[in-house]
Amino acid sequence: MNDLDDILTPTSVWLKQRRQIALATVISTWGSSPRPVGGQMAIDKNGEIIGSVSGGCIEGAVISEALNSIKDGKTRIRDYGISNDMAWEVGLACGGELKILIQPLNQEDEIVYSIVNRIRKRETIKLRIDCSTGSREIDNTIDYQTSHFDKSKNEFIHVIEPKPRLIIVGAVHIAQALVSLADVADYEIILIDPRDHFATKERFPNCKLINEWPDEALSKFPFDKSTHLVTLTHDPKIDDLALISCITKNFGYIGSLGSKKTHKKRLGRLITLGFKEIELSKIHAPIGLDIKAKTPAEIATSILAEIIHYRRTNYDS
Repeated sequence: MNDLDDILTPTSVWLKQRRQIALATVISTWGSSPRPVGGQMAIDKNGEIIGSVSGGCIEGAVISEALNSIKDGKTRIRDYGISNDMAWEVGLACGGELKILIQPLNQEDEIVYSIVNRIRKRETIKLRIDCSTGSREIDNTIDYQTSHFDKSKNEFIHVIEPKPRLIIVGAVHIAQALVSLADVADYEIILIDPRDHFATKERFPNCKLINEWPDEALSKFPFDKSTHLVTLTHDPKIDDLALISCITKNFGYIGSLGSKKTHKKRLGRLITLGFKEIELSKIHAPIGLDIKAKTPAEIATSILAEIIHYRRTNYDS
């Protein structure tokens, strides 16, 4: 799910409104598919939708099947081929095939509510679905790390990872551009800066603001591989506190703004505090991919690009 929109949270709102709903899930793809395995679309009995299972080329057919599923209460699997002409219309180089699982949901759907609760807690969820009967169970003993369709068992394993989280330390000019870019890329964004005249809602409307020292603020969050840290203040009194809190923890990307000279001094301070070189090697500095960035927006672009590269290199199969 960390590559996909969270469809189940708004779907749970529909369920609470007593809507009749079917859920369509991409369980297998071949060729130039517009949506990855795990992509989902919720459809209510009036044909309203949340999400998508393609670039728009098969949505109409899936909605029709979903309405039938709502009426008869049966789970079904449908295969859809995307012709080259259809692919061209949705911006693909060539056609492909998708296998879509369509399931009616119960209005008191405890599985959906349980998943939404776990999403809120940033827990990894592994859902086992029997595609013949439609039965579902959450089973985190499953070994698979990515969503997978087992044709021999007619079973789909849906792995839902926490949404990537970006913690930015320092309400500086670069942070404004980085927040905007990360918001478009669908990160959960937290900005930490004890200087409340910098970290204001007027300057940063699209993220959670915490006006505390980084060590205090970070102590309130669980750390995991989907959480990433960027320090931008250039002030050791602020940035170093954040790094000290994270270097030895289960963290994703860690990056710090500053020149090679600045970073060398930073490493010296941290070594004096007892940190080992292998721990300090986790810090990406100077921060960002080397794209010869100059402006705050360009530097923010290089930072987000490096975070994306880190995630795809380390966590994608």
